[in-house]
Amino acid sequence: MLCDDRPEYPMTGFFRLRFSGMLDREWVEAAIQKAIARHPILRSTVSKNAGRTHSWIECCASQIKPDHWVADSINDYPPASYFDLKESIGTRIWLVEREAVHDIVIQVHHACSDALGLCQLIEDFLLAYAQEAGELNDAPWEPLNNDCLSSRNCFGITIGKFLRMLPGLTLGLHVVFKFFCRKAQPLAPRFGGNPGKKVAAVFPSPQTFDFDSEETSEIRAVARRYGVTVNDLLARDLMLAIHSWRTAHGLANADDWIRFFVPVNQRSKDDSLRSASNIMSAVFLERTPRQMSDPENLLNSIHREMNAIKRSKLGFLFTAATMGLNRLPRFRKYVLYRDECASTCVFSNIGVILSRTPLPRRDEKIVMGDIVLEGIDFIAPLRPQTAAAFCVYTYAGRLSVNLHFDTTAISNCQADQLLGILVEQIRTSVRRKQAHHATVAVPQNQPG
Repeated sequence: MLCDDRPEYPMTGFFRLRFSGMLDREWVEAAIQKAIARHPILRSTVSKNAGRTHSWIECCASQIKPDHWVADSINDYPPASYFDLKESIGTRIWLVEREAVHDIVIQVHHACSDALGLCQLIEDFLLAYAQEAGELNDAPWEPLNNDCLSSRNCFGITIGKFLRMLPGLTLGLHVVFKFFCRKAQPLAPRFGGNPGKKVAAVFPSPQTFDFDSEETSEIRAVARRYGVTVNDLLARDLMLAIHSWRTAHGLANADDWIRFFVPVNQRSKDDSLRSASNIMSAVFLERTPRQMSDPENLLNSIHREMNAIKRSKLGFLFTAATMGLNRLPRFRKYVLYRDECASTCVFSNIGVILSRTPLPRRDEKIVMGDIVLEGIDFIAPLRPQTAAAFCVYTYAGRLSVNLHFDTTAISNCQADQLLGILVEQIRTSVRRKQAHHATVAVPQNQPG
């Protein structure tokens, strides 16, 4: 994540907390200080040591203070930019005023934390704010063991566990072979057709759609009827939506490889005691339009592949590959900066978030006095020729889909169309399975 960072495509993610009313600025600043103090990597810079290694240099939490920004009719997000971890800490925060309500927007370098780590920060901020507001006498902080942060890249693997994993990882080497031998197709070419050309981009550039609680329950029910996970179902529908969108724009070819970069959580039980950090790996999920002709077969194949990935722990191949690249800096630079599409899009499923936060609820939404946390947006970073990053998650019983798109390859109108096609595809999947289930459930009249 550190080496893949670049000014044109910052390796940073965002989240936005959408509140129902106006927050107290002093309480916000105090809550941020308390929350950030528990997460040292979020307030650290990077120092290069002798050789190829780097170290985190911890800074004081008081260095992180929220900037105030007023949203307008065009931009809900403050304009962000690249920041160098060698020069500054990897976290920025804004208090955003938007139509008589407040948002909290936080930009974090992906080397510092993944989305699940940021969920810890969100919960700590909410508890600290409730404490500042007098809603809690003592915030029920989860104990954190920051002494074990340096071992987070071991993922709880012992020599014995590694030896047991080795056969599955060896069989999974074909995944690495496919990555280098199959050329993934970009979602869309950059305007002007020159991937290396610098084009002014709006950053970040997200769109979010929130399903209501009833639709979310229906999506879960349909996944159960198919005998798959919600993640499998959404991955299938995203495949079909991307194919439909590319077809509509004259970009689809029957032999194109559509490749998803899929982050994989590598946390063990012990990692629940760690503060916000990046403890993830990744796998690649790829299909051609020919393989998408039968949606049900496509779903079953994705389900089988994802099960195989979990069973054989193939996510460790990506981790092993990055460790190997760190020993070969010239080859690492070639892999990261070669002028090819590594993945068509990012597909990240965070799952259900903030479900255990010990604060009162109203309609399943977290309440802090007279302020309600209405919704959350998670925005994943982009890479060159990976023009879209989809992040899905569930808060307060509602499934949300966030699309972060590259404005040098996709217009606002095209992004809106792409997200709309995905939403309609998900709804179509629900309607078809419900209709089939209803037909099967109704007994047919027998001849007399």
